[in-house]
Amino acid sequence: MNPTCARGYNRKVVRDLAWLIRAPPVLSDEAGMELLRLPHSADQATADWLASLDKNPKPLLENLEAQSGVKRLGFYAAALTQFWLEEGPGWNTQRTLSAVQLSSGTNSRQTAGQLKLVCLRPREALHVESSVKFFADASDAEPKLKSCASSYVGPFLHENLAWRLAEARRKITSTRSSSVQEYLQKEFGDVSVRSVYFLKGYIFKPLEDFWSVPGRLLRDPPAEVNAACATGWYTTQVSEAMKAVSPDARLAVLPKLFWLSPAVASGSPPVILGDELPGQQDPVATDLPDKVRQDVEEHFRSVDTALLLCELLPVDGGLWVENSRGFILPSVWDPKTLMTGGPQGMKSSGEGQGQQVYSEPSKWSNQRRKYSERLADTARQLAPSLESAGVHATVPQRLSEELTHDHLKDYVLFAKERRRSTDPSRFQRRLSLRTALESAESSEPGKVCKLVAAALGLLLKEAQRSDGHFILELLVKPSEQGLVPSACSVTFCADADSMEEVMTLGLSGGLCLRLAVKFAARFCFTPRRLSRDKALSLFGEAIASSDRSRLAGLIEYLAASSSLELDETFPLEDIACKLTMPPADGTILDLVCQHVPSLCQKLTAMLTSSGQLKLARKIEVRRLRGYTEDTGNRERPSHTLVALPNLCLPPSVRIELVADSNGLDGLERRLELGGVIGLDAEWKPWDESSPSPARSRRGQVANPVQLLQLAWADTAYVLDIPSLLAVAKEELQHLLQRLLRPKEGEAGHILVGFGLEGDIRRMADSYPWLMSRCYAGNFPFIEMQDLARSVAPNSSLDYLCAVRLGLSLDKSLQCSNWELRPLPDPHIRYAALDAWVLLALLGHFLHQDRGMEEKADLCELARVSVSSASTFSHSGLALGSGVCATAMALRELGVADDSILFWGDGCFHDVQVCKTLACLAVDSSGESHFCLAVFADGSASLSMPRLAQAMNCISARLVTGEELREHFRQPRGCVGPVGPAILEKPPARVVLDDGLSTTSKLSCGGGSPQWHLLATQQQILDWTGARVAAIRDFDN
Repeated sequence: MNPTCARGYNRKVVRDLAWLIRAPPVLSDEAGMELLRLPHSADQATADWLASLDKNPKPLLENLEAQSGVKRLGFYAAALTQFWLEEGPGWNTQRTLSAVQLSSGTNSRQTAGQLKLVCLRPREALHVESSVKFFADASDAEPKLKSCASSYVGPFLHENLAWRLAEARRKITSTRSSSVQEYLQKEFGDVSVRSVYFLKGYIFKPLEDFWSVPGRLLRDPPAEVNAACATGWYTTQVSEAMKAVSPDARLAVLPKLFWLSPAVASGSPPVILGDELPGQQDPVATDLPDKVRQDVEEHFRSVDTALLLCELLPVDGGLWVENSRGFILPSVWDPKTLMTGGPQGMKSSGEGQGQQVYSEPSKWSNQRRKYSERLADTARQLAPSLESAGVHATVPQRLSEELTHDHLKDYVLFAKERRRSTDPSRFQRRLSLRTALESAESSEPGKVCKLVAAALGLLLKEAQRSDGHFILELLVKPSEQGLVPSACSVTFCADADSMEEVMTLGLSGGLCLRLAVKFAARFCFTPRRLSRDKALSLFGEAIASSDRSRLAGLIEYLAASSSLELDETFPLEDIACKLTMPPADGTILDLVCQHVPSLCQKLTAMLTSSGQLKLARKIEVRRLRGYTEDTGNRERPSHTLVALPNLCLPPSVRIELVADSNGLDGLERRLELGGVIGLDAEWKPWDESSPSPARSRRGQVANPVQLLQLAWADTAYVLDIPSLLAVAKEELQHLLQRLLRPKEGEAGHILVGFGLEGDIRRMADSYPWLMSRCYAGNFPFIEMQDLARSVAPNSSLDYLCAVRLGLSLDKSLQCSNWELRPLPDPHIRYAALDAWVLLALLGHFLHQDRGMEEKADLCELARVSVSSASTFSHSGLALGSGVCATAMALRELGVADDSILFWGDGCFHDVQVCKTLACLAVDSSGESHFCLAVFADGSASLSMPRLAQAMNCISARLVTGEELREHFRQPRGCVGPVGPAILEKPPARVVLDDGLSTTSKLSCGGGSPQWHLLATQQQILDWTGARVAAIRDFDN
């Protein structure tokens, strides 16, 4: 992009956007990837769009301000690219996903990378991997690599172009995997996926080449590189750079956020103006060459960090525009190692420590610190990056001799020595050993297990009992690491004798028991079950040893061997007594609760009786939240469940999709007849592969409830909540009032749910204003989890269907994108079945309770009468939604404006952020008064003496956690000036600090995380009768 083009726009942010769109790409069509280009048909429309943005950049600036990380060049460029694809002409983007994390395995929490951006367009999902990169052509340093991509290296020596291309190809091809395809289909429906690469940047040539080649084109570039891409120069000699620039020029050292478009300076003296964005507000000064030379030389006397220099020449209109740019590199700059090896990353703080002499940093040293891993261009964890690159860059070398246990032991010593090294030889050796292990297993199943057991024995003799995890990493499948599987990907089989030997070593303490259990899982081996006396003896020894790892390993062994099953022969209570003896270990108790959730209440009672109240509360809180780890369901016979017949909705059951007032009328007529009703809700879940949260919105939470299902024995109603709110809000509110807030004596129905409290609370958190008028908690209900707990602790709905109905409930659509419209028919049937099957399960329990042995069909089981179900029903279900309680309080105060409540963590304009603390003040008569103190967040701390004085009391303190739950009913950190406490008798008093703004709105706690109450000071005074006083402590 030439300087003339840069002068076309006044705002820097628009110049950067235009440069990203129109600058020639770094890569050519020979790169082996489809490149993203501006559609020809949209060329003029894009020019007009950029011109309008230059006149009014507010939409672009607001979009960037809402993005996190735009202080860093890569994030800033990615945000600009996303804005172009979302808003620019010619793309017709309907929806985007950004930074979608890719899991490194089905059960792993680690990620193997991410899809940077996916755009839903008509008839396709466009997957875009974008980058902005700066490379120096260092082929003169290694002539053998001339015209090779590896000769183009980053100026900070973090990567070369060959590695970047390999990484790009990996990401581009990642969408071909079944898991990514399945995820995108859930998000976008059945559309084709097209992957493209978008790489913009500069190639910097040696200084003498830059000025000698006409047109500044690249000379003999690799086939993958576009010869006409943007170029610059580089040198290690400051004096040579000063000779090359024009004597009439002004120079500037560019901060990283100014590296994109050609620079434009104005004013006297000329400065390069930024924009109203983080990191760009300060203008960049320009100066004469001699002054800049002195500053640069001073910089390199203290810091060996490259600087990007910009040469500007005067043009008409009082502007200075960029004529050239180039890197001044430190004299020690040596790219040879990076050209011939993998990416080196940044130096560790220990390297060269003896040669470093402390000196004052230069004025540019904050641009990129020599030892700052945080600002590295490569991934934070260098080893995984090397492995990802190594898959494409290396071919596993086959061992020249037969694989033995000595090879495994030697690898452990080798890997232990280089575990923090970036040397790619570790990955090469690991890949070769993995290939040899697969080959050995293919020729003789179980051989690898024997070799591993023998290698572990050798390590024990050398007192390396815990280093076997280096062998374990060899057994992890490449597909579980996000790596490309080798040609021979096999499953390793167990050798029973060898695994028994490993388990014996673990139980005896010779080998780390947790490591032994991991090997058992890797070889699909079930350890033998321990007898009662043996288990108690081992527990006693482990507790006496004070070795937490040994105790944790014993618990994991007992769980893996099914020794923690609930039966009369196993000493669960004895173990609980041993574990809760003061001082109890909370981490170990937590592990026990994961494996045996039914033991939580007993542990809580034992801890309470022994005076360990804090730990007891912690276990109780975890119990209420639910232990959802896979380990909690190890007794599930998964191999049996797969073979069960599928559970389907009987043909006689109708499904009614309710999306308008007519559908609500029919549903309300059905509700008048009463009956037992299965209730369930669906919303799009957040998981580790989901994109970043949605932008802030008024009146609802991120991922709100999309469907509410109400099922009778013959009909299942599926309510499309967003559609109903748009066209029939009042009718929906009336229906929910009849359902959840029946008048006394008029509740002719019973609600049945599986996690009913969670579903209704999610509705309240999603739509607090709607639910605040519909909920009283006085309806009769049955919680199926409570019934299931008596027979199958911590069981899920699909497991309950399997063991009670003998049918397999398909849950594959549970994590679908429920925001899709129109919803596919399978999703509607899935949602209807989830609510209807609750009636069949309840009927089964009623059948069992009456001692009826004959098997009934599903339809008969689902026909449950209110009279028979009432024996299991309760009333008084607590809502537990702080924001809904805030909405209820606002309604009681006569506030009807639902924009008062605002969800999100985005930036607010013209708003003062406040903190509200719940306190208790005591007057001279000893009477206590609850109060809410509101003051500016981050200004100064709350002064308790001043608060007491404002309350006409003698002392004040913060409320306890119990007082907060019982009286204020809002979680800590979410308390605001309006809530249930101000409706109590007597009401909590509100005190506003006199330093709060009287003109701007105040952002206070809304009752739930990320909910805000936005109101002026006068509004809060009118609603609550608050008083204004000085309550901050300015002395701290």
